[in-house]
Amino acid sequence: MQLQQPKKNSLSLYVKFGALVFLLSLSILVVACSGNGSIQLNQGTPVATVTINLNQSGGSPTPPLKDYYCGGWATNTTPAFSPNTIVSVYGKFTHNVNGNPEGVPGATATAMVLWPDGSTDNVTATTSSDGLAVFPIALRPDTLNKEILIQITFTAGSASCTVPLGATFFTPILAGSTASPSSTNAANPSVTPTGPHPPSPTPKPGH
Repeated sequence: MQLQQPKKNSLSLYVKFGALVFLLSLSILVVACSGNGSIQLNQGTPVATVTINLNQSGGSPTPPLKDYYCGGWATNTTPAFSPNTIVSVYGKFTHNVNGNPEGVPGATATAMVLWPDGSTDNVTATTSSDGLAVFPIALRPDTLNKEILIQITFTAGSASCTVPLGATFFTPILAGSTASPSSTNAANPSVTPTGPHPPSPTPKPGH
């Protein structure tokens, strides 16, 4: 019994010492690995930097303004339809003077009207002092609920400008957007209104 006690004490001491050495070695290994990992990360992933270049000589320059501009519009794109109704279409012709738009007076303006059947008409006008042109367009009988496209061209000496076809348009419609059943039947005799019918009034006694 006296010989076994020192062996147990020495074995316990060795185990504790080995565990302490293991923990110390593991701590050193973790620190070394984390240090190497951070170094590799810095080498493989450089720090992003933002550079503001105030010298715009290498960038794309701002395109200069054009000398002339033009546009066209219809104040009412859905005018009430009736045969020979006049629809007013407007056009504007401007000149860029030192960055300021100025109307071009006395310019010749031509509106080419593309009708739904593919035919065209030309309506001419002269711009006013502020570069405005007004085109009176008489509706045709077959233009109800059909889109009418317009192209406008301005000319003043050597200067010209064109509003593309379709940028200006209008569509004549009926004055009332909701048709009554009677008018619908009159236009389409074969169509019968559907839905519940209102009850017939009950005659009163003596009537």
